[in-house]
Amino acid sequence: MKPWNVVVDGRQYEIKSKGSSLLVNGEKVKLKNLMSKKDSMWKIYELPLGPKKAEFYVNTWVGGCKMTMDGIDCATGKPFTPPKLPKWAYIFMVAFLALAALGGALGILLGMVGIVAVTGVSCNENFSVPVRILIDLGILIACVAVDFGIAFLIAGAIYGI
Repeated sequence: MKPWNVVVDGRQYEIKSKGSSLLVNGEKVKLKNLMSKKDSMWKIYELPLGPKKAEFYVNTWVGGCKMTMDGIDCATGKPFTPPKLPKWAYIFMVAFLALAALGGALGILLGMVGIVAVTGVSCNENFSVPVRILIDLGILIACVAVDFGIAFLIAGAIYGI
């Protein structure tokens, strides 16, 4: 992962994420020692850098992290507001949990893949809400079709149907 370079009061800080720690100018800072809060699917750690505090966002559902300073993403230089999972996305998650419960080992795998995919699509604000819902519906239909298709293939191979 590329390091974040932050300048606070003329002092340069190089910050790297490494496991459950951050390396700040080569010095290890454990995340558990930083003040944190939970916001939806994000765990936010406050990292003191001189007189200011950077915020280190860790996505607890699908991984990934962001470093911000004063609301600006340190990697892109653009304003950052953490995306929140819309309420309607939980309907798709319940459907994928049903697939996991009914579909055996393959259903569990497809359910997990589907939940990760739906989380990513539902939080993507580059698409309108109806488009995101249609994409989520397409993912659900595709996962169910794969599950049933493979089940029928296996049944056909076993029973010669």
